[in-house]
Amino acid sequence: MAEHEQGIPDMLKAALRSPIPHELRGDLGLGALVIALFLLQVFTGILMSLYYQPSPDAVAESVQYIMRDVSWGWLVRGLHHWSSSALIVACLVHLARAVLAARYRGRAWYWYLGVLATMLVILSAFTGELLTWDNDAYWRVRAILADVETIPLVGPELAAIVRGGSEVSATTLSRTYSAHSLFVPWMVWMLLISSFGLIVRDVRRGKAGGS
Repeated sequence: MAEHEQGIPDMLKAALRSPIPHELRGDLGLGALVIALFLLQVFTGILMSLYYQPSPDAVAESVQYIMRDVSWGWLVRGLHHWSSSALIVACLVHLARAVLAARYRGRAWYWYLGVLATMLVILSAFTGELLTWDNDAYWRVRAILADVETIPLVGPELAAIVRGGSEVSATTLSRTYSAHSLFVPWMVWMLLISSFGLIVRDVRRGKAGGS
């Protein structure tokens, strides 16, 4: 079977049967850790979405319900929060290794995918913090959108799309929730799998570093 016809499971199986170059062991291990933490985020996020209500009038009550009345809800929310922080750290360490080893010189796509995935992971964590929709989150949204509006050409239109109107409202919360739970996770997943696939490809080829 040609390489381009193989899926990720086939590539991973082939990589597990191949000797792993010393220079790629750290990348492969960190890549697997990043994916595991991301999947934990997805799993705990799905569980919380069963009870979370993205409505300004119901947000606080639904969060308290998860923490107080749902069995193990406090643990699920805690895992979601702390795995988010761990995911950001793992992504940054992964990028730091690439910078220190100058691997980005020979792996432009690998580097760009990692940087973009890290930015989206940070964005996901930030939007998640806003979903409490308390006074602090509300004013942070207003301040951020005001800054976005200052971006030349696309700023006002982009802020209007996120805001869902002329003022921050329930629509803003709904769109923030959609971005956090749907759009950003799918983008991160595609980037992580693509980046991990490049590492697996290098393992199969026996390549090291930027060679």
